[in-house]
Amino acid sequence: MAYILPFKGIIYNSEKIKDIRDVVAPPYDVISPEEQDRLYKRHKNNVVRLILGKDSENDEPANNRYMRARDYLESWQRDSILIKDNFPSIYIYAQEYHMGEAEGFEKKKRVGFIALSKLEDFGEGDIHPHENTLSKPKEDRLMLIQACNTNFSPIFGLFTDKTKRIDSVFNDYMRQPPLYDLIDGAGVRHTLWAISEKRVIEIIIKEMADKQIFIADGHHRYETAINYRNEIRKKSPTPPSPSLQGGRVRDEDKPYNFVMMYFTNTVSEGLSILPIHRLVSNLSNFDKKKIVEKAGEFFNIEKLSFNESDEKAIRKRLFSDMKERGEKEHIFGMYLGDDDYILLTLKEGGQGSGVRGQEEVTSKQYGVGSKQLKKLDVTILHTLLIEKVLGISEKNLAEQKNITYTINTREAIKGVKDSKYHMALFLNPTRIEDVQAVATTGEKMPQKSTFFYPKLITGLVMNKLE
Repeated sequence: MAYILPFKGIIYNSEKIKDIRDVVAPPYDVISPEEQDRLYKRHKNNVVRLILGKDSENDEPANNRYMRARDYLESWQRDSILIKDNFPSIYIYAQEYHMGEAEGFEKKKRVGFIALSKLEDFGEGDIHPHENTLSKPKEDRLMLIQACNTNFSPIFGLFTDKTKRIDSVFNDYMRQPPLYDLIDGAGVRHTLWAISEKRVIEIIIKEMADKQIFIADGHHRYETAINYRNEIRKKSPTPPSPSLQGGRVRDEDKPYNFVMMYFTNTVSEGLSILPIHRLVSNLSNFDKKKIVEKAGEFFNIEKLSFNESDEKAIRKRLFSDMKERGEKEHIFGMYLGDDDYILLTLKEGGQGSGVRGQEEVTSKQYGVGSKQLKKLDVTILHTLLIEKVLGISEKNLAEQKNITYTINTREAIKGVKDSKYHMALFLNPTRIEDVQAVATTGEKMPQKSTFFYPKLITGLVMNKLE
């Protein structure tokens, strides 16, 4: 069962912070060095100093960015910059946004809630990952939580409720004045409300009890929370029994067994997944002609030639064709820096049917795993294009030696034109039903298979593990 709880969130004090926009930040893993500098300059109490502090050449174990984050957190709490909410609450979090040009700038609204979720080891409960993780980010986040004992950003979790019972509960609250209401630099509106009414909280807890949870974003932080919990358990004596003893809190209810999580319904209209494209670099003996010839063993090749005057129109056609034909075919885009965009559709017959739902996949062609995993566009891209055509090993892929990830097609194309990258590989977005299908098998997609948009902003509410 999904075991969730309300909590007394740590929030910015509106009497001290007059504009919440000055102190919030994007998630740590999408903050560039330039953005980090801007956030540092924007406000002395910006949350970036907690989630992604600056390194110093004089850093040492007792004085580094993790220790500085701890000191900032403690001093901001002493000075009432950050304060604890008065009542255990579940926080409604709404985001209003517009999709990009290909979607006609459609206005959308995603609504979810932030609560504490009981940590479960993968494969042993109802919380499922869908992507692989890397060791370096987990080491980084573990050092931060060890120093600060705080969840600064919620994990992004998905559940399915076709009745929309929980969504309907939020409607009355969302007519009331919110705790925060801001528009970020990307034009996304973020609004937060607190529900402290016990009756309503009990309804949400009850409705969530039978739900499967799929992690959409925050895999590294979720696994870090598990590692931190295990670390604390090793240091703490085992309680005499699982029940309360003389007023003692049983181990399973201690704060380190929970993590702050944002939950949203997969059937809500505002859930959007963007594709994450691949940029290729640092290949030895890179040869454009040979790459296209080799790709032709697995894919049908269509060249969309352009000149300076019609490049924009041809680029638009590339992505519109991918979107339209992607409903029935496995189709990808490629750009090698010449005056051609290339469409690649998976061949039928010897290499497996190119038609969605009729894949004749084999372990030899698409690696190992279930049918659900093998038929994903991102699996086909990695197994056939990245591994077989480009010869990039799983080891180099895991160490990020040859692949850079981006959601921005224009920046990707410019990077190839400027010779920063050899080539760009474009995908359609992964479908939510495919995310769930793979996750329930216990398998994981290649890293960076999904980009749930918009990202959750950091700094609206935090969870102190005490």
